[in-house]
Parts: sequence; structure tokens; C-alpha cells
Amino acid sequence: MFFWKKKPRQTVKIVQAKYDAAQTTLDNMRHWAMADALSADAGMTPDIRRTLRNRSRYEVANNSYAKGMILSIAGDCIGTGPRLQLAGPGEMNNAIEDEFADWCKAIDLPGKLRTMRMARATDGEAFAALIHNPKVDHPVKLDLQLVEADRVTSCDILFQNLPDVVDGIEYDRRGNPTLYYVLKNHPGDLSYTFNHYDRVAASVMLHWYRPDRPGQHRGIPE
Repeated sequence: MFFWKKKPRQTVKIVQAKYDAAQTTLDNMRHWAMADALSADAGMTPDIRRTLRNRSRYEVANNSYAKGMILSIAGDCIGTGPRLQLAGPGEMNNAIEDEFADWCKAIDLPGKLRTMRMARATDGEAFAALIHNPKVDHPVKLDLQLVEADRVTSCDILFQNLPDVVDGIEYDRRGNPTLYYVLKNHPGDLSYTFNHYDRVAASVMLHWYRPDRPGQHRGIPE
């Protein structure tokens, strides 16, 4: 006599997968307490960036290791400065390259670029305006005027209702910078005058920073 063994019924198990990082428990509640959903600009308000800049500058000024790292970063990135190299035929190439080197020396371009690189690391960003300087000892009077990040701001009430202005930088509807509002004096100067600005066109202003998030318009210390 033969007996047929009935096969067990197959059941489908539903796997409920989870992300550990999305769970809030008593063990990790304090760790994730400061996590938020703010945008890049909303999370980097002028007050927050000012505090980060001040603390970063203090650390670099009083910690020889931090100062040495900042100097090494600037030296490795900029070195002796940019050099022009033309590949076309003719004797004119050498003459143009020599004139460019003389102009760089006349305005101390390598030194200013190293200062900008140190400012980008310590302050999070660096600004420089292209200006006409009749005191430049060269036929080309173009000069680079460095601007500290504290001076590019729009913290007063005049700018609160302007949606296209992000702390001293005005943008068009496509996100292109059009104007920079630069304080005539540094806010930390004894001669600081409140609400006295220069309007600098974006075409003559250099803004060097590293955007870590989409929609980020200002930098924070490295």
C-alpha cells in the first residue's frame, strides 16, 4: 500500500526592511536632535556664518598647527602664481608672456591669490574686485582689490523684502549674480558707518567658495 505525502503549502513572507538611520530611539535621540530640513541658505544664515568665521579665525590665529596647514594649502595651491604660456608661432609670444609676468609682479598677484586661498579656508569664501588703479607701475592699470567676506552683506532692514538678494549678492531670475553690496567699511572697524554700501557689478567681482549643496550661495569655513 502506498501513501502519498501531501506537500506543505508554501507561504510568502513579507520582509519589512528599515533604515537604521531613520529610526529615532532613546539611544540616538540626542545625536539627531539638531538635524533639520532647512535649505542651504537658511541653514547658513549671516549670524551662523559670522560665528563660524570668528571661531575659525581665532583657531588659526592661536593654533600653530592650523596656521601651518592654512599656509601649506595656500602655498601648494597658488605657489609662485600663474604664468602665461602662448603656443602660437612668432616672437610676440615671449614678449606677451614677459609683459604678463611684469604685470603680475606689479600688482603682487601671487601674494593676493595666496591671501584669497587662505581666506577661503578660514572664512569659507574670498572676494576680489577688478579695479582700475593708476598707481600700478605698469602700462596695464588693472588691479585686484581684496574684499573680506564680512563686508559683503545685506543684514539691515532695507534688504529684508528683496527675494533675489542673498546676504549681499543680488541674483536674476535664472540664478546669475548681478550685483554685490559691499560695505564701505569693515563692520569691525572703529570707523564703521551703518548702511553705507558700494554696489559692485558682478562682471568685476570674483567670488571664490566651494558650494557643498545645490542652491548654496555663500561659503562656510573649511
